[in-house]
Amino acid sequence: MSTSRIGLIGTGNIGRTHLTSLASLRHSGLLDVDITAVCDIDEDAMQQAAELFDVPVTFKDFKDLIADETVDIVYICAPTNKHGSMVKAAAKAKKPLFCEKPLARSWPQASELMGVTKDAGVSSGVGLVLRYDQFLLHAKKLMETNDFGQPMLAHIRDDQRFPVDYVQYSKWRGTRSVAGGGTLIEHSIHDIDVLGWFFGTIESVYARINYFAGKEVEDQASLVLTHEGGAVSTLDSIWHWVERPNERMIELFFEKGVISIRLESGKRVLDYQLQGAGPVRVWEETANLTLLETLGVHSKNLPVESVETLTSVGAERYAALSYAFLKSVQSGTEPSPSFRDAVTAHKVVDAAYDSASKNQCVDLL
Repeated sequence: MSTSRIGLIGTGNIGRTHLTSLASLRHSGLLDVDITAVCDIDEDAMQQAAELFDVPVTFKDFKDLIADETVDIVYICAPTNKHGSMVKAAAKAKKPLFCEKPLARSWPQASELMGVTKDAGVSSGVGLVLRYDQFLLHAKKLMETNDFGQPMLAHIRDDQRFPVDYVQYSKWRGTRSVAGGGTLIEHSIHDIDVLGWFFGTIESVYARINYFAGKEVEDQASLVLTHEGGAVSTLDSIWHWVERPNERMIELFFEKGVISIRLESGKRVLDYQLQGAGPVRVWEETANLTLLETLGVHSKNLPVESVETLTSVGAERYAALSYAFLKSVQSGTEPSPSFRDAVTAHKVVDAAYDSASKNQCVDLL
């Protein structure tokens, strides 16, 4: 097993989350991962991260990290407005790269970055981490292995405390020029990706957006999305000031069945029912098996610590995401999710902003 030598740019909240996940993959024996360098313009944050994760080399300039011969793979966890120059530099250096979401502040910018990595021939993954949530993977498996009939309606309600002033805060997320927008692009780009993943290509969007907190970025967005085949999805995305756990509620309706999913730490559960059958409740233990199956690993062949790294509630999605990304780099296959997946979601996000500004439905095809 070859060593994945990783340099990570951005040691703030999400950067440390990835450092934790990468270190867990190494300590549990799942992958031969070596975090060789970190970079941040905040020297105190960078040094703290380097000490905490035993990283031998630090840089204040991301170009120096990318050029360093001990770095084979680049993780980009900086604010959104910095992604472009970092992606381009890594691609120019012919180094595989992982970039956090949103990939960029707009669809044209994201499309440009996809073109840059494609032209350079470098593997490029993106942080659409819900693709590795156990319950969403299990829902996808249920849809593929049972006769639910035609998809009819999906609904996601996604609420989060405004992420600028508490334990998981990043002040830059309240600044439009840095983040590109608020709860829609910064948070619910995940939800848009999931809706397209579940129900197929999104053909049109109608959106209403509000700025209740009086900040530069929106704190409420409601979308109606039409998919190919006629199914409809609705999304309600909210940033509020209530001190409560972040939560996603997902409902999927089909001609012959229904699936509902609650994603909240400590209360995560999936329920489904098919025509002619009784309701079934799926707990984390069963959903975890689907995650491991998706990753191509088997719990019987792994020590408990390795299984827990990929499945325990907390940062498990990020460990699974990095495991899948690094495996794809080793095998030379396209990462999932890819920059193409990110660009698809960005196109819908931009259309939603356009729809809200014009107060009319926007076609994407």
